Amino acid sequence: MQLITSKDNPNIKLFRKLTESKKCRRETGMFPLEGIRLISDAVKENAELHSVFVTESFLKKQGEALNFPSGVSLIVIPDELGKSISDTSSAQGVFAVCKAITKPHFSQIIKRGGKYLLLCNLQDPGNLGTIIRTADAVGLDGVFLSECCELYNPKVIRSTMGSLFRLNVSEVVFEEIFPLFEQRGVPSYAAVIDRDAVSLTECDFSEGGVVLIGNEGNGLPENIAGACQKKLTIKMNGNINSLNAAMAAGIIIWELVK
Repeated sequence: MQLITSKDNPNIKLFRKLTESKKCRRETGMFPLEGIRLISDAVKENAELHSVFVTESFLKKQGEALNFPSGVSLIVIPDELGKSISDTSSAQGVFAVCKAITKPHFSQIIKRGGKYLLLCNLQDPGNLGTIIRTADAVGLDGVFLSECCELYNPKVIRSTMGSLFRLNVSEVVFEEIFPLFEQRGVPSYAAVIDRDAVSLTECDFSEGGVVLIGNEGNGLPENIAGACQKKLTIKMNGNINSLNAAMAAGIIIWELVK
């Protein structure tokens, strides 16, 4: 156990930079975690922690909750320093630097009968995290991200509530992954707002499927939607003509796996 009091300590500076910089996360292959639940989930799923920071208050009140693998560097910091590195309005006083999660290559995940989402150009971190969490909750086989907001954005990580460590989630290139679905016999569906599309409730997912969901404001590009075998839509009631991306994805996921 090590005590750090300076905001200029290299470990503290690394945590701050990982919180603020996508470039740093990419270059180091690490990302920040905040909160006992997220960090505990990381440990349960055997994620590799580089270092853990706890405030003096957290150590005094909840030190017994700490159960980290041997070899993890535990660093104690003053409460004020903890507040200064927190990325939330209600800091719990426990932080960690985690190494990027190693997942199977997407070619190993796609299989006949599997059920997946392929998100294209989704840009809201909260939406992305919520979709991943929902997919994990119902047992989807995988979620793939093509030109979406960064998977390791701290807001995405928090919104997943630990699901990132359990679910197969991969950042992919559309042109590389899409042909595999047809090769493996996985039907493809474009989620669109189109009165002529098949109603979601009339789709038969008994043989599996991949549903493509597009950008919050613009939906799927025409060329991508046109590449899918079918177009599906959520039939709206009354004057409602669209849903929040995470809400729409939740409804689609439920129909996909039920």
